Amino acid sequence: MKKSIVYIILIVSVLLSIFYGVQKSGFHEDEYYTYFSSNRSLGLYQPDREWQDKQTIFDEFSVKPGEGFNYGLVKLVQSWDVHPPIYYFIFHTLCSMVPSTFTKWTGLITNLIAFVISFLALFALMKRLRLPYYVMLFVLGFWGLNPQTVSCNMLIRMYAWLTAAVFICAYLHVRFVQEYDSYKDDLKNFCVKLLLPIAAVSYIGVLIQYFYIFFFGCIGFALAVWMFFRKKDFRNTVVYVMGCGFSMVLAVLTYPAMLHHLLGGYRGTGATGSMFDVKNTFMRLSFFTGLLNDFVFGGGLTVLAIMLAVGVAYLVATRKERFDKTRFNISAEVAILTAGTAGYFFLTTKAALLVGSASNRYEMPIYGLIILLVMWALYYVAEKIGKDRVCVPIVTIVMLAFLIKGHVTGNNVLFLYKEDVDKINYAQANSGEVAVVMFNPATPHNVWRLTDELLQYDRVFYMDEENLDPLTEQGVVNAGKIVLYVADDDFKEDAICNLVKSCEKLDSIREVDSEDMWTTCEISGITEHRFDTPRE
Repeated sequence: MKKSIVYIILIVSVLLSIFYGVQKSGFHEDEYYTYFSSNRSLGLYQPDREWQDKQTIFDEFSVKPGEGFNYGLVKLVQSWDVHPPIYYFIFHTLCSMVPSTFTKWTGLITNLIAFVISFLALFALMKRLRLPYYVMLFVLGFWGLNPQTVSCNMLIRMYAWLTAAVFICAYLHVRFVQEYDSYKDDLKNFCVKLLLPIAAVSYIGVLIQYFYIFFFGCIGFALAVWMFFRKKDFRNTVVYVMGCGFSMVLAVLTYPAMLHHLLGGYRGTGATGSMFDVKNTFMRLSFFTGLLNDFVFGGGLTVLAIMLAVGVAYLVATRKERFDKTRFNISAEVAILTAGTAGYFFLTTKAALLVGSASNRYEMPIYGLIILLVMWALYYVAEKIGKDRVCVPIVTIVMLAFLIKGHVTGNNVLFLYKEDVDKINYAQANSGEVAVVMFNPATPHNVWRLTDELLQYDRVFYMDEENLDPLTEQGVVNAGKIVLYVADDDFKEDAICNLVKSCEKLDSIREVDSEDMWTTCEISGITEHRFDTPRE
């Protein structure tokens, strides 16, 4: 019966993500990259003054028949950029099972598989920590139904799988501490039963997302300190460190691009610079703590902190009368778990990109562990006071209120892009018109951001914004109407003016929509706003 409730929470959590998945109407630009870099055929390109048909674009986001399960190409493409390959292997596998298909559901199903693994790993971790059953149920429910867990499932990137790797790593380290005494004198079993699983998961984890190193490094350091100083076990500490180090060396040997990604490249260099910039520390900590408060705890993290502080203060104030109950004996398992979680949170705040609410994705892999530790701390203090049967239900009600607030009034589920519906509908309604894409030659890849819209047209005409030669393509200059997608560029106004002047039937332009880096315009023959002279 007890396990049945756990599985009910799991099923409800999956159904909630599916509910939001149905509402997902567009893609983040990085999600387009997931599809393109996993399934590409010839490679996306933007020819100047040439047409490109719909099928050519579509083929770069879906697996063409006969081109599935091409893991060598997937690995090669990732080596060109800044990512490890394992997540893309998994995603490419699912896409290969449904060739000639470009749909959000391949990405969402990939994430939901990872979510189920994470859910079961979190449950196993809490059983290892011997949390009371009702506390485990609450943590599973609060995390599984949390807007940020749903958001993680909605974002078709590697963070759901990174979450699974982090949770399993946490479980294996807690298991290591608990079973250490049974294997410490048997080197073979110590390596096979305790060290090998950690090394194997860490090899996979770092090749899912490099941020895994933050958690693995922090929890591993805490475990090594515990073995060396608390257990006085120099030999096994060295064996553990060498085993973990070997897993990282093996990752580099099997994916040599990893070193360049971490130490060079645009992301490695940027992250390293930010890590060692002491001046930005407070700002970044405040920013990510604010995201945690607003999006995970619905603005109630301060309330929970006050409740915890009051409980601790009460215990300290009554320590003489209740000395036997006020010793704060934190187990080694909880200590290393806290070290890993806090270390990941801090290091990620230093290295991650600051992109508003979307920055939640970098911390999502430990949100479940933070929820666990917060709930454990509240339960622990309440138990010491002797009021856990009263306090825990109160805390549960308070946290459930914050959870519901995040869904109902907070709009805290991210990466749905419902606003894209109008843009796609507009493209659909004008699919018979001439579509022109003016791209910035410095960032032509940003055309990815328009994929859902461009796929509504049979073909599109590409133009380099900085090429101001007169346009001669008859299919464009004789058009009765043009839907123009124009990128931000210093030559943007000149390029539009050049296009309008080249089209005999058109003399006016109306802005339809504007978003980051792109503006959608409609050029017609009804004079509204005429471009007569180029920019000085």
